[in-house]
Amino acid sequence: MTNQLPPPGAVFLDHVAHFVPEMDAAAAALERCGFRLTPFTAQTNRVDGQPVPAGTGNRCAMLRQGYVEILTAVATPGGNTELARQLRERIADHVGLHLAAFSSADAAAEHRRLAEAGFATLPLVDMRRPVTTHTGSEDARFTIARIAHHSMPEGRVQFLTHHTETLVWRDGFLDHPNGARALTGLWIAAEEPAEPTARFGRFTGRPASHAGEVTTIALERGAIHIARPRYLRDAFGITPAGTLPCFVATQIAVGDLAILERCLREAGLSSRPVRLASADEAIALDLPAALGGAMLFHPS
Repeated sequence: MTNQLPPPGAVFLDHVAHFVPEMDAAAAALERCGFRLTPFTAQTNRVDGQPVPAGTGNRCAMLRQGYVEILTAVATPGGNTELARQLRERIADHVGLHLAAFSSADAAAEHRRLAEAGFATLPLVDMRRPVTTHTGSEDARFTIARIAHHSMPEGRVQFLTHHTETLVWRDGFLDHPNGARALTGLWIAAEEPAEPTARFGRFTGRPASHAGEVTTIALERGAIHIARPRYLRDAFGITPAGTLPCFVATQIAVGDLAILERCLREAGLSSRPVRLASADEAIALDLPAALGGAMLFHPS
């Protein structure tokens, strides 16, 4: 799989993450929704050439464009890190979507741009996670540009550059029983949409457009959509679980809505037909409590 890296100057919505207290329950819930997941891996940072526990671990639903991550704290020696503490703090507000990661060809350049845009930046991070391959184990590597905790009330928002794309998007994990193909959008609930619109516009370096009650920041791949809670309830039947503003839903492209609906129905999950702001037909699903949040599925 070799089409995940943005060209120079482009910004992709790379992945989103659900912060969860119980990995096994959350993974079972996402599999019930029709996703195939990667094995569990504990994450590490590289400090002075040595791997140091990040205090978190994940499983992922890898899509042909982007992915959905489940992230939890890991109880290992040295695992009570600042990232793990931040994750637990977010979960205390609500279980659900707390991370948005945008990819760029040059995370270091984005790091400089974010500082110039007025964000309090943290040192660049060299993150690694082991990946089992047919020849043994290799490290998937990422450079991550983060900003200070609480800079974004919605959660952890960051840029990254992938250095080992083929280790992250691997054949065998890209096809899903529900037909999911691509991560196409992230929805934010806000009583005053202008405020998060300005922040995310500065963060991504992209302008916003307005259509009715929805504000959209379009990226070269994917988009951020911002709306008031009333619109989200009326349009999609989605009620934000957390303190506003917050991430409430991801938008996922699927190959066939009929296949998706059958998959959800056979799993005993209740979904509903809706229309996106673009007027495209879609299916809204409130995710199980172990995951939190919602998904809006639409044809690819």
